[in-house]
Amino acid sequence: MNPGKTLLLLQFLLCAATAAAQSAEVRFRVADRATREAVVGAVAELRSRTDTAAAPLYTTSDIDGRGTFPRVPHGDYRLTVTSLGYDSLRRDLRVGAATVRLDSLWLAPRAEAIDQVTVEAPALHSSVRGDTLSYRASAYKVSFGADAESLISKMPGLEVADGGIEAQGRTVQRVYVDGREFFGNDVMSAIRNIPADMIESIDIYNSQSDQSEFTGVDTGEGHTSLNIVTLPDKRRGAFGRLYGAYGIADKYIGGGNVNIFDNDRRISVVGLANNISRQNFSFEDILGTTDRSGRKSPNNSFMVRPLDGISTVQAIGVNYSDDWGAKGKVTASYFFNRTDNRNTSQSDRQTFTSTDKLVLYNDENRSKTLNLNHRFNSRIDYKFSDRHSVMMRTSFSLQDNNSRNELRSRTDNKFSDDDIRFVYRRRNFGHNNSDGYNVSNYLLYRYRLPGAKSHNLTVGAGGTYRSYEQLSRPRQYTFRDPDNIECDTSDYSSRNITRTDRDQPGYDVNGNVSYTRSLSKRSRLSFEYRINYTDNSVERNTFVLTKENVFPDERNPRQSTEYDYAYLTHRIGSTYQYYFKKTKIAGTLHYQHAAFSSDYAFPYARKTETSFDNLTYSVVANINVNRNNTLKFNASGRTSNPRATDLQDIVNTTNRQNVFAGNPGLDPVYTHRLSGQYIRANPAKGRTFTVSAEATASPNTITDSLVIDSPDFVIDDEGTKLGEGNQYTKPVNLAGLWSLRASVNYGMPVRWLRSNLNFRAGISTGRIPSIINGERNFLNNNVYNAGLTLGSNISEAVDFRLSYTGRYNVSRSSSEVRTLDNTYFSQTAKAETTFVLWKRLVLRANADYNYYRGITDTFLEERLICNAMLGVKLFRNCLGEASVGVNDILDQNGTTFRRTVSGTTLRNVTNLAVGRYVSFQFTYNLRLFRRQSNAVMDALQGK
Repeated sequence: MNPGKTLLLLQFLLCAATAAAQSAEVRFRVADRATREAVVGAVAELRSRTDTAAAPLYTTSDIDGRGTFPRVPHGDYRLTVTSLGYDSLRRDLRVGAATVRLDSLWLAPRAEAIDQVTVEAPALHSSVRGDTLSYRASAYKVSFGADAESLISKMPGLEVADGGIEAQGRTVQRVYVDGREFFGNDVMSAIRNIPADMIESIDIYNSQSDQSEFTGVDTGEGHTSLNIVTLPDKRRGAFGRLYGAYGIADKYIGGGNVNIFDNDRRISVVGLANNISRQNFSFEDILGTTDRSGRKSPNNSFMVRPLDGISTVQAIGVNYSDDWGAKGKVTASYFFNRTDNRNTSQSDRQTFTSTDKLVLYNDENRSKTLNLNHRFNSRIDYKFSDRHSVMMRTSFSLQDNNSRNELRSRTDNKFSDDDIRFVYRRRNFGHNNSDGYNVSNYLLYRYRLPGAKSHNLTVGAGGTYRSYEQLSRPRQYTFRDPDNIECDTSDYSSRNITRTDRDQPGYDVNGNVSYTRSLSKRSRLSFEYRINYTDNSVERNTFVLTKENVFPDERNPRQSTEYDYAYLTHRIGSTYQYYFKKTKIAGTLHYQHAAFSSDYAFPYARKTETSFDNLTYSVVANINVNRNNTLKFNASGRTSNPRATDLQDIVNTTNRQNVFAGNPGLDPVYTHRLSGQYIRANPAKGRTFTVSAEATASPNTITDSLVIDSPDFVIDDEGTKLGEGNQYTKPVNLAGLWSLRASVNYGMPVRWLRSNLNFRAGISTGRIPSIINGERNFLNNNVYNAGLTLGSNISEAVDFRLSYTGRYNVSRSSSEVRTLDNTYFSQTAKAETTFVLWKRLVLRANADYNYYRGITDTFLEERLICNAMLGVKLFRNCLGEASVGVNDILDQNGTTFRRTVSGTTLRNVTNLAVGRYVSFQFTYNLRLFRRQSNAVMDALQGK
């Protein structure tokens, strides 16, 4: 090569490298001028003063009030810092060769309207920090007095529905307030009791297990969490909302929430009493009384949505969190609720058979249920020294449930539209008394070993004891005369009257040891051993009424059982985690050995033992492509044990129409799960785009084996026949279960309308295997949905939200002998608005339109529910409001509707609802903060 050209090329590359290197870093820290505390989430804008065409740079301050602009080209800039509740701060600066450090940016507090603050600098709608998607609350305006639920419903990718929250297609399992647990794992209590004007941001992230939080190694056992970050100037004070209303005729509601925050010490009290089915909580159903699957599953602890029908509710809860000195932290909550429910439900059901014949069933069920639930949760962290610390979780739950019902039903066989044949009518009476409790404790000891490289040792041990008791007294009368419409119990064809006592105690004991070591600055390796022992006892005594109308002294051997069963599970394996720049990858592999044993004492003595060996795995990857783009992947393979009711070796004929049998030969279910998520946030333009997908598959899921339309089928060893019109269900392990869900969300501001527009679309598809009369059957479900939400961002005086969702559902049940299609379309449109009409006059209104239409059948359900309320603001600061309104103006909410499709049935259900009433309401919003120097606050602080 020519030496001159080579020298020229080297000079050019040198100049290019020098130009690229002419950038520096700008670091800053912002704090409250009055309290000297860090301001979290402040929006910082860096704009060139010389190049007006250059796009401005944005960032936000972290938990310490610090923020960074990396790689800022040399030049003159203007830095603007804004935060809700503070005056804006501007600072001119010059970026040269050295890093610019601004450690004394003091923001002056002020108390002005939200819309005035956002006029000065556009608020960031969302941002990505590591694996956290953060929504800026100031970018989503709601009316004063609204709660966090109203705020969240305007954010793209977040949906509040059916008593829960979904974030980018994943269910939120825990809600935190400023990083602290709030009412345990009841996600609805937090979002319905924290005022929206207290919130600075909503953060969505994957929280880790207690052990992973300490070791820093992600074992893939975390869950999706939502963290409510409160405004720094609202963390010392008392705030809340108190309300009461009376409606005509004879409707009432009263309740509220009071939160007393003093930085780390926080006390929250919530209460509610009403007879219009309003609930600001979820209750823990440890008895399985609300299981809609048909088989009761006691001793499963899970939070459930409100009951169908009309409920009279009384509830109170307390949440407490504090730092005990410099070494201890505590969070505890207690909740009590009493729900008195009544319902009249009507259902029609089609059950598929192995031929073209359908079994048609319809019923009317009148029920009353009284449910009482106590629950307590606590977490205590104590740090003895820099090396030694402990964490203890304690929980207790108590439930008492009393239910009565009367059900009238009719069963027909459908051979064609013109050939429907009557089978029988039935009249059932039920009376159940159930009570149970769960108590658990878990202790985790953590030790940082000395040495040049970081290595940790954790040792955990815990246990759970549970008890479940039930007394049931069902009566069933069968009428085979088609003209006996009244179903007089003195003129029946057959009857089945029983009394069943059930006692089911059990306990778990578990322990684990983990050692984690840093191999390098980028990698860590963890070794772990776990052991878990589960022991359950089941005693079910059923007595059948004789023809002489007396219960015998001895239990019925065909419907009674007494047995113990236990699982002893060992797991050993390791996790390797690697960091590379902004990428984290962690892989976990465990060998699992589970030994199962059962000991039957009645109706016959039998002992069984077997074991299962599996490899369980987990792979987690978080890839931060850049500050605005994040990729997340998760793959796992895990096992789950069968339920106690599925393992019992009896045939339950309490309800002859639906006979259930257990299967002691069930294997644990192995499930593979793969999920991915892409998040893109454009802070400068206020746009958020997310894509998420999840696939699951199981080679041996537990599903139903159904026998129907087979009256001569023998259901037990004594030759008892199933009978005409009845069905027999038994759980079995089957291959072929899979599902796939995918969703897309896109949120953007509509500046000319001063609103935010969110688009969403998704698809859900899958296959559920089952057996019908010995033939393998598959139910293929496909659901396509799309929708949008338009939420105002104008001011507190103008607040509205419009949303629409359409769903197209296609279900196909197929076997070797027949194929049945079921297609229907549903759509939901909602409108909510709050307008300050004139000075203190406020109009609140909402409408909810629901439409269901059958494509392959003639089914049609349509209703429009409208509510409106007119109020006037009271007191000097407009903290009070008196209002009058009408619920369900068109009187179309007397019932609610739900359609469900399973592998063997299609069912439509309507339930009783509150309906129309006129109400008079008074509301007071409590807002007392430290900087107001209020005498009440001084009293709360003990001064």
